[in-house]
Amino acid sequence: MQISTIKTTLILLFASLIFVPSMADEKKQLDASVYDGWKSIDRGYAVSNDGKFVSYVIKPQKGDTYLYLYNVATEELDSVPRGKSPVFSYSNQFVAFNVLPQADSIRALKLEKVKKDKLPKDSLFIRNLSTGEMTKIADISKWSAPKKGGDWVAYLLDKEVKKKDEPKDTTKVEEAKEEKKEEKDKKDKKKKSFKSKGKPLVFYRPSSGDSLYIEKVNHYTLAEDGSAAYIVQSIGDTTEVSKVLKFNPQSFTVDTLFKQIGKVEKIASAYDGAQCAFFFSPDTADVKVYRLYHFTPKMKVPQMIIDTLHVALPTEWAARTKGDLKFSRNGERLFFEAGLRPSPEPKDTLVADEKTHVDIWGWKDMDIQPMQKKNLSKEKDPSYNCVYHIKKKQVVQLADEQIKSVEVLDKGNGNIAIGYDSAPYRWARTYSGRWAADIYKIDIITGQRTLLVRNHSGEEAVAENGSWIAYYNANDGQYYSVNIKTGANALISKGANVSFADELHDTPNEARAYGIEGFTSDNKFLVVYDRYDIWKLDLTGKTDAQCLTNGNGRKHTTEYRYVKLDKEEKTVDLAKDWLLTTFNDLNKQSGFSKLSSKGIEEIMMGDYRVYSPIKAKKADVMLWRKSTFTQYPELRLSKGDLTQSKVISNTNPQQRDYVWGDIQLVDWVASDGLTHQGLLITPENLDPNQKYPMISYFYERYSDNLHGYRAPAPSRSTVNWNFYASNGYIIFVPDIFYRDGDPGLCAYEAVVSGCLAMADRFSFIDRENMGIQGQSWGGYQVAYLVTRTNLFKAGMAGAPVSNMTSAYGGIRWGSGMSRQFQYEKTQSRIGGTLWEKTNKYIENSPVFFAPQVETPLLMMHNDKDGAVPWYQGIEYYMALRRLEKPVWMLVYNDEEHNLTRRANSKDLSIRMMQFFNHYLKGAPMPVWMHDGIPAVKKGKELGYDLVE
Repeated sequence: MQISTIKTTLILLFASLIFVPSMADEKKQLDASVYDGWKSIDRGYAVSNDGKFVSYVIKPQKGDTYLYLYNVATEELDSVPRGKSPVFSYSNQFVAFNVLPQADSIRALKLEKVKKDKLPKDSLFIRNLSTGEMTKIADISKWSAPKKGGDWVAYLLDKEVKKKDEPKDTTKVEEAKEEKKEEKDKKDKKKKSFKSKGKPLVFYRPSSGDSLYIEKVNHYTLAEDGSAAYIVQSIGDTTEVSKVLKFNPQSFTVDTLFKQIGKVEKIASAYDGAQCAFFFSPDTADVKVYRLYHFTPKMKVPQMIIDTLHVALPTEWAARTKGDLKFSRNGERLFFEAGLRPSPEPKDTLVADEKTHVDIWGWKDMDIQPMQKKNLSKEKDPSYNCVYHIKKKQVVQLADEQIKSVEVLDKGNGNIAIGYDSAPYRWARTYSGRWAADIYKIDIITGQRTLLVRNHSGEEAVAENGSWIAYYNANDGQYYSVNIKTGANALISKGANVSFADELHDTPNEARAYGIEGFTSDNKFLVVYDRYDIWKLDLTGKTDAQCLTNGNGRKHTTEYRYVKLDKEEKTVDLAKDWLLTTFNDLNKQSGFSKLSSKGIEEIMMGDYRVYSPIKAKKADVMLWRKSTFTQYPELRLSKGDLTQSKVISNTNPQQRDYVWGDIQLVDWVASDGLTHQGLLITPENLDPNQKYPMISYFYERYSDNLHGYRAPAPSRSTVNWNFYASNGYIIFVPDIFYRDGDPGLCAYEAVVSGCLAMADRFSFIDRENMGIQGQSWGGYQVAYLVTRTNLFKAGMAGAPVSNMTSAYGGIRWGSGMSRQFQYEKTQSRIGGTLWEKTNKYIENSPVFFAPQVETPLLMMHNDKDGAVPWYQGIEYYMALRRLEKPVWMLVYNDEEHNLTRRANSKDLSIRMMQFFNHYLKGAPMPVWMHDGIPAVKKGKELGYDLVE
């Protein structure tokens, strides 16, 4: 173990975080060289429980991260190169985090073909928040800190420490000495045949420097309150010997609870550390049947509670190591999983060429074969929830082949669980896309089941105390409750003069609800949303629905939503003031408001986007973010009222050196007769007297993203708005509304009318040089539009469906589902089967109208696309090629629907811009467009050079 202590010396004082742009004519255009260094704040930022420190990580798109530690009182900012994943101790004594090896070093070693397990490992850094001292532990495999208490950490080292480097341990080690003697005696008598795969585990207290080193550890778990830890040690010589140890943080000692020849798997601790449970098998064969053991302080040794057979389980079942093993919060129950007893595979008696390999697609199959294959590992060897009642020493089976999914309530303390049976609806969901289930109450004491709701597919919520289940019924757009004790049903949303269903729903299926926030703390009401406001519904159904925001949301077209500041909060308290996020549906402003007994009080509202804040658990300190199209969402620190915030991060100061984009919200009356909204992005150095080419990008509706920040980055599939604006393009993003049966026509009505309206309104838009781009559903719309209009000089379609008649019968290989539901019920919006609406399928299929295409088209369709079958791109490409239309198709090998490899994303970004530059700006063709890249030159030539 390598522990070193260093004094933090790097103090970065922010002289200024004010964005001061240079003169516009001094700015540079964004290019591919900026990608790697453009940074973002990692999601795992944190504030200490006492609110005195904040930690966050800024990471580039490629390269080394920086971790920052901000002192709220002194405003000092410390930084650590390559830091990641900060965690504050519950006691506010320290912050711990990973430090990664240098990215360049890892890359160099990979070039030398160094194996993954030989690459440098992370280090663990622990910063004492009082003294500023930093402790470094090298070569870390894994580390943890208790969630709800404790002043210590546990970490697994990647390899054993040499004897001379072992820390001096002041704890009693007599047992360890005896074990070493026993092992030496065995070595003298027997040939060594077992090698432990365990790694060294160290417990460390930063405040005192106390440490305890335990070798050959396979598993460990910490009590949430920090009062104990349990360890599984794998030792032995000729055979495996497993030990279960208990760590006592107060004395920094371990006690041996269990030692036996065999294997221990998966260990769990009770919340308070007083109990543990684990699986053990004395079997020496590869296929093992495990027993379940339990330990309490009253026991001398752990007791077996589930043998290979148990009277409460089917005779062919045993406890399984799959799934969760956990105690209820109160420690009275132990939840585990059981299933068929594992058995060795029968001996293979056939050689390879004697075996048959066939899939039988039977019409009565609950799931079609591709779905079965996707779920094979889960379905092949299922296990089911059970509970052991500790005081009664009683096992109750909760789940089985009928009810496979079971949800326990109140952290396992409640007396009921909720079970879901989807079997009656599985066959139909292949075509309907509707994931329905019957909902059951399961008595945790007896295992008895009671049907609560039949054929439910919407949103539901269950009170933590097991008193109520409430659900949204998509058939009538209303909320209902079931009294779990009595079984009584009630309509609870009566009296509301609004719809709780999505008012903008435009697919031929059931409209979803705006959502359930939760039950009130007295379990008398359910809190739900409509499009704008927040409602309180009486669970008994005796009183009418009450609007908590008094209709102000709908009156001002402003959406109000509750902010959950305590992430562990299970209910909402009507007696307390609520913090709300606000969003105006028309002008796209957002902010925060307070809801109290006095009504709604606006805290802030403006032309920006706000992100949900996090609050220090025991202090009036808030950490939050807001963004605009031009300003990155930096971290802001304020008090609980969110006033007088201070920016504490500075993520991309280099942005001031580059031409950026400006954005505005636009609207127009489309040819469908409806008023549409959209976004228009222009270069910040726009010259209104010049003409600029315009690319229209679309999917469905994007105007709500007016104030979202978009960093320049390699494209996974779409145009980067700021990148293109920086390079002299206008980007237009129209909202599209749909009617059943006419998805292509609706896109035509919105996009073409929108582009013409923008060209009429803004003289700087060059209507002779307009293009379109979209991916997936957007790619389909591009493929359709070029069959209907010659308005666009170039189009780029990513992963387009080109033939709905052939795609209809295909498979979504990513999920194994039939594609039929998509065309009948969801995004494709045809609204019927292929044989019911044959003409609609043909009318909306671009491939049938390929002769009408006069727009040069670039496509991307990757050969491992699990969402849209690759052959859809091939069909369109082959049709256009046959007709001698200018068409190119990029196929990235072994890539998904959207690109996953950064190198491929960079390549697509270059080729897509070269394509548009040629057709919309008159730039020369690149070699790959002019001459192609033959297969024999693949990987050797990229063809980026321009043909003059």
